[in-house]
Amino acid sequence: MSDKMYKDISDAWAAEIENKELQNLEDLRFSKMADYLSKIRYALTETLAENQLQADMYTQEALNLEFMLKDLLMMRRDKIIRAALAQRRPLGSMILSEEELYNRLLRGFEGHSDFVREALAGLSSSTLKHPAEATTSQEDVMDYVIVRFLRAIDNPIIGIDEVTYGPFKKEDLITIPAANARVWLKDGTVVRVTTNGGGRD
Repeated sequence: MSDKMYKDISDAWAAEIENKELQNLEDLRFSKMADYLSKIRYALTETLAENQLQADMYTQEALNLEFMLKDLLMMRRDKIIRAALAQRRPLGSMILSEEELYNRLLRGFEGHSDFVREALAGLSSSTLKHPAEATTSQEDVMDYVIVRFLRAIDNPIIGIDEVTYGPFKKEDLITIPAANARVWLKDGTVVRVTTNGGGRD
């Protein structure tokens, strides 16, 4: 298949291993990595039974890709958890799912810190809010992202927050629910814009 895409995945994996800080990974780049693994798996299913050598090559490539992508995401998850524990934003850019993980962790850790402060302030146990309860109510908060449009969208959409958005011109900046941004991030219609030290995706 594509030596270039295989190398991109290998390079991203190696960079994450070699660096203590989270490395940059944009939504569109990761989407292409995941799509490449799907193409290899599909090519394997389309390989004729008599072409064992080709099947073996696709099988090994799929196994290598699965290992690298899983290890890459697990390393990144651990770095994001450490950053949230330290209550600091990771330096590298995150894909949308990682951003959501970071925000939820941060809210959970902040809720627990409030719980500890209240306990140490001598509030009675009947008035203390358990951190799990605080986290549950905070997780109901909808995540929004700022995106910049790389191409125009002619038709408005109804967001999951039941607000109408659009139409959009190229280069428009807008804050929309993360769930609505997900498909556009994957196909390159938009890029995320981060405002607190993460840079632009």
